[in-house]
Amino acid sequence: MSVKRTEKTWIHEKLNEHTGYFYSVDGEIVSAKTPYQSARLIQTSGYGKALLIDDITQVTERWEYRYHEPLVHPVLLAHPSPSRVLLIGGGDGGALREILRHNTVQRVDFAELDADIVNFSREHLAHIHQGAFDDPRVHNAFGDGRKFVESSTGIYDVIIMDMTDPEGPSRFLYTKEFFTAIRAAFRNDDGLFSMHSESPVARPAAFSCIGKTLASVYPHIATASAFVPMYGTLWSWRYAGVTHNPAALSPDTVARSIADRLECTPQLVNASMWPALFSPDPLIEEATEHPDGRIITDSEPDFPDCYQNC
Repeated sequence: MSVKRTEKTWIHEKLNEHTGYFYSVDGEIVSAKTPYQSARLIQTSGYGKALLIDDITQVTERWEYRYHEPLVHPVLLAHPSPSRVLLIGGGDGGALREILRHNTVQRVDFAELDADIVNFSREHLAHIHQGAFDDPRVHNAFGDGRKFVESSTGIYDVIIMDMTDPEGPSRFLYTKEFFTAIRAAFRNDDGLFSMHSESPVARPAAFSCIGKTLASVYPHIATASAFVPMYGTLWSWRYAGVTHNPAALSPDTVARSIADRLECTPQLVNASMWPALFSPDPLIEEATEHPDGRIITDSEPDFPDCYQNC
């Protein structure tokens, strides 16, 4: 894979209207445009290869596990026996890779809007997906993820959403009505839902809104957090369910489940790191109580935080 060398340039990304981060670019590897978005694969010194969608960093070669592992493993480890999983989004293949590491998983329905992004990732991001797209347990369902969920009732053990920030059309995947449809798609009350919930540091209002919206639908909500270098800040994940709560698992239980279900131990989501992921960081509490936090609905889907277009 060749890299088109240029004078060193920089990617600058805003986290909100006041702060952001930047990293250097060594050159561009390939770019493409789909009916929905543009994609660029670049080479960087600090992060290795990086995928940008509409010029916003989505995933980097280095340290991407710090995002994908917390998105996937807590709900799969907390469920008694997850066999059927729905993945919404995740066109780079990283979340799919982590789901398929679980030997209880028999089928993954992969609801991704943009088939061209999957083809792009299949060709250029082998270091991320590691062949996950070709696993026979994966069943593609290209198209609108919300419509797919709303047509699926009583089917899934675990549902994982790997979506872009809640702006534009994506914000309708962050509403109370959609989270209610997710709950209806569970096979039974053992079902668990996982999603990223923005940064409690850089986007505290969005973090609060997601938590309040989930809590309006589910009795059990857990929050994990960790620093994710490719996003330049502390990041968070929310886990929602009727019966089970990943935060309630003990490190010993986590260790046994990993030994039983996975061939090797995840780098970040493991027994020794489990208490740190769910630690009651004061930043989490502060963001949870943000004054702009509210329940997001289809009739009022706009989030208070500013993203790239500040």
